[in-house]
Amino acid sequence: MPAWPLDRRLTAWIVTLAGIAAANLGLWISMARSPSLHTPYAETQLLLSGIYVAVCCFRSLFPRVDLERVCLWDTWLSGIMLGRSAATLAELCFALQCSLFVGRLADVAGMPALAVAAYAFLPMAVLAQILCWYAVLSLNHFGHAIEESLWAVMFLMLSAASGAAATAVDGPLRTMLFAGCLVYGVGAILTMTVDVGMYVRRWRAGHAGSRLTLASGLRDSRLRRQPTSSWQVWREEAPWMTLYFSVGVWTSLAFVLLK
Repeated sequence: MPAWPLDRRLTAWIVTLAGIAAANLGLWISMARSPSLHTPYAETQLLLSGIYVAVCCFRSLFPRVDLERVCLWDTWLSGIMLGRSAATLAELCFALQCSLFVGRLADVAGMPALAVAAYAFLPMAVLAQILCWYAVLSLNHFGHAIEESLWAVMFLMLSAASGAAATAVDGPLRTMLFAGCLVYGVGAILTMTVDVGMYVRRWRAGHAGSRLTLASGLRDSRLRRQPTSSWQVWREEAPWMTLYFSVGVWTSLAFVLLK
């Protein structure tokens, strides 16, 4: 277990993540109970979102950094392979949500071209997961950089789809879609400048001799973890994790509301 007492900055961050996780879970339960969200589209989105919300809650309570094999709590629940497997499932569910959302926008806005674009999300997410697993197993940050670049492209696609559909609808939906256009656009910029930039710096600072074969990396990710309560270790991870487990989850929940 981490050394006690924890750094006050680390404590504040952990408590914040736990509070966000509890709020997100409560929000999903409230939405699941809403009679207005029992259409085939909403029910499918609720199921996918439920998986995403649950995994993000789990990852909020047991944070870890996959490639560095760093975790906060020294427990099997912080295992790198377990966490990465759960994240893979959640992110594929999120990609399916994106696909359903853009496909639904095509019907609502009367834009058939959006229906074609909707089919691109899942293949791109699958490729992103392959690259992520390659990075985690081989200890090569370049795989993470390409993975995050793919997510940035998907966010740009969501931004463009939301903005285009907003011009064809009226009322509260138009406001929601313009807000989505802005959020996804900012998300794409942050992903490219912060996340991709961070992984490129780590790749340049890395050494080829420290990398593993995929077979040895599989065993290493299953067995090795390094618990730490040093804020210096978590400081660079805290911003993207906080946004991922808050705004990312809120995006997943917002997909459900499209009618």
